[in-house]
Amino acid sequence: MTQTKIALLFGGISGEHIISIRSSYFIFNTIDREKYQVCPVYIDQLGKFWIPDGKDPAYPDPAGKSETEFLNEFTSVNGMTKPSSGAGLLEHGFQAAFLGLHGGAGEDGRIQGFLDVLEIPHTGSGVLASALAMDKYRANLLFQTVGIPVAPFVDLEKGKSDARKTVLNLPFPFPVFIKPTLGGSSVNTGMAKTPEEAMVLIDKIFVSEDRVLIQKLISGTEVSIGVLERSEGEKRIPFPLVPTEIRPKSEFFDFEAKYTKGGSEEITPAPVGDEITKKLQDYTLKCHEILGCKGYSRTDFIISDGIPYVLETNTLPGMTGTSLIPQQAKALGIEMKEVFTWLLRIALS
Repeated sequence: MTQTKIALLFGGISGEHIISIRSSYFIFNTIDREKYQVCPVYIDQLGKFWIPDGKDPAYPDPAGKSETEFLNEFTSVNGMTKPSSGAGLLEHGFQAAFLGLHGGAGEDGRIQGFLDVLEIPHTGSGVLASALAMDKYRANLLFQTVGIPVAPFVDLEKGKSDARKTVLNLPFPFPVFIKPTLGGSSVNTGMAKTPEEAMVLIDKIFVSEDRVLIQKLISGTEVSIGVLERSEGEKRIPFPLVPTEIRPKSEFFDFEAKYTKGGSEEITPAPVGDEITKKLQDYTLKCHEILGCKGYSRTDFIISDGIPYVLETNTLPGMTGTSLIPQQAKALGIEMKEVFTWLLRIALS
């Protein structure tokens, strides 16, 4: 059988660099090798591309390694001495790219647009859906148009509005939840019980970000649910998975709770009852479709008083062996090797 040559892009310049390395290690070891020849392409934190030569490049186990330690081992075992620009992808005959990136430039449409210019098909959503999903303010506006409950929210832009005046005149009461409008993985997010606490968080976010989302705090059960697509002829058929309940051991499902072993308890399928499960499946499909997602997505919710409130949609959700979508697929008897084949077939169609 002739193998299709795939570039597995991972790493990247976002704050989720190390998570991408872990996800992509699982992807690299799970993709069907009878169908695909996989070349791991490491994008370092400066945005340089490390592209191995040869038919069987290595992907060392990243467990317990820092980014620097991993880069040193990756370049050493693959005999690389210098990186290239992204245009170097064209020299290797890749027929498609599997995106193992997360957050920032890996998930907001920039790498998707770059690959489109290079005419290299890629897994996951396109430029518009990626950008819209990353922009929590605009995504919330879209979710509201299709009747999905969203907690009241306000978007602040640095240098454009008076943050303190806005915080003192919010159209909803404290406590509130504050996060970067364009961020991912709960980096620099937090709860504020007073205007003073809110300003501390906002100033912290404005050090590195231009926009902040302030949202009424909704307390309840945290759940997340994925959507997968499979191709039937020329059609893409999206379907929802089962929800996962997340019980963080910290105050909320923050970066540490998400990515620290034991930081949260995850229950799949979530014990929320058939009626709420059906509603979550309906809502996650609507989120996927209103944003224009492709291949797969995962949407996070808070269930309060029987109402699921949408938090955000992820277009490149985590893909370690214990990540939420692999858990949910397993609960339905779906192998991730099969899922990755679906994603690549859709990308190449």
